[in-house]
Amino acid sequence: MRFRALGVAAAVAGALAVTAAPAGAAQNWQAVSTNSTWHCGGYKTHKVSDNVKFKVCAVINGSRYGQAVLVVQNAASVAVSISGAVSSNFGSNVDCAGYTLNAGFTRGCLAPTKYVGNESIFVVAGRLRLNGVDDWYYDTEFYVP
Repeated sequence: MRFRALGVAAAVAGALAVTAAPAGAAQNWQAVSTNSTWHCGGYKTHKVSDNVKFKVCAVINGSRYGQAVLVVQNAASVAVSISGAVSSNFGSNVDCAGYTLNAGFTRGCLAPTKYVGNESIFVVAGRLRLNGVDDWYYDTEFYVP
């Protein structure tokens, strides 16, 4: 009886380990919606497709914490494969995991939140890999009053 219980526990642990891995693989891409705390550059068309656009943003809260974000919009009629990176001069940096972005969707890759203080220039840069081809959104400056 003890072996059977041990076998069931091992099977449950194994199943949890297998199901947990894929969920974490694209954890930094999520639906985004801008508001007054978002400061973004204009959309840039990726060199692979006229239908995939991306931009970088700085999200600054009232306590003067900032977060760098890479935003990707897919206006194509098919899903695309994306990954990339976003970084800032305050260390709000992250590698954006591989992700399938469906047609008509917009997603953001959010870097960690870092303290930026008052009277600061928050500089954000991003790289979008679309179907295996990189394109860059170079340093964009956002003033933090």
